[in-house]
Amino acid sequence: RDGCAQDGMRLTCLRSALLAAALVRSHTSLAQVQFTEASGVVLAPKHECWSSQATTGPSYDIAFSIALGPDLRREAALRSAWAKAPEPGTRCSMLFVFVRADDRLSAPKHVAGEDVVDLTLPMAERYETLPLKILGSLRWLSAHVRYKYVLKTDDDAFVCVAGLVADLAPLPREGLYWGKMNRRHATVGEVTHHGFVHTEFISVFGPQARQYPTYAFGAAYVLAHDLARGISGDAALEAAARLKIEDVLVGALVERWNGGPVHAVDARNSSIALGYTRRQDDPTTRHRAAAEHVRRKCSSVEEGGRGAMVVHRIFPLQVRKCAKLAASRCACDGAPGHCDGSPAAKRGGGARRLGRESGA
Repeated sequence: RDGCAQDGMRLTCLRSALLAAALVRSHTSLAQVQFTEASGVVLAPKHECWSSQATTGPSYDIAFSIALGPDLRREAALRSAWAKAPEPGTRCSMLFVFVRADDRLSAPKHVAGEDVVDLTLPMAERYETLPLKILGSLRWLSAHVRYKYVLKTDDDAFVCVAGLVADLAPLPREGLYWGKMNRRHATVGEVTHHGFVHTEFISVFGPQARQYPTYAFGAAYVLAHDLARGISGDAALEAAARLKIEDVLVGALVERWNGGPVHAVDARNSSIALGYTRRQDDPTTRHRAAAEHVRRKCSSVEEGGRGAMVVHRIFPLQVRKCAKLAASRCACDGAPGHCDGSPAAKRGGGARRLGRESGA
């Protein structure tokens, strides 16, 4: 392809394209298989808390697509702190999908537990394959699970699951794109990300796409089920094999290839907080994740904190600390406003298209 020839990465691009083709073929075959497990995690839970406009039966209120890296300490912290099945007797309806990569596989592989799925996709584990990894997980979810929203996050984050469910409750069930939005519309080629200049963005989306779209930063964003399905088709997987910046790609797909209205909700002011800003594993940044800093991010407003729904770029120890600090506001207790079984009406106002015309 032209973009591969221009940047001298022909072999890398060919390998990525083959991975995309493998995902397309494997998902096509997987879609014909009934997804059932002895544990009872089959397409949907046994009950739902919110009514759904998109499914004919019970569905999860929210699925979490959690991109794992090679650090097992991070994964262990998530599983013990917040990404786990709700306590018995609670009513929150959520599914946690841990997504990893393994280039020894030829097709996706999953292991299902109680409201938890371990999903392994057939690709190398490296930053360049993250877009394909995320869209592959959305493709798998849309083929096998009934859900209303999906939140994508990484393995260095804490999520206040019940608080997030409460925040999403009054929002639209379709077309929702929620996150910390970047509205700068930077010129393509003038921005680097993890060392990559995103020149192939133009080759994928056309010569008119010389500025980045409005997009939600990749630390955490929510897509309604219809958007997740709409941006994870064959063409999108092929684009993901060429583009290396996941959050920009998702925003572009939502804006350009979704085919339907978008309700863009910016969570910048209240919901998503940054733990620290430099390289995650650099010891010199540990002071930024000190006890007082984490307390401010994770404690409730009533306790003098920020009460963030998502805190990202924090170490495993801080993930566990954040979960303890936020336990009173984030526990899945089925209280009204968290998951009370009543349908939520769509918020007033028409659908918004992403872009400068809508103020996004």
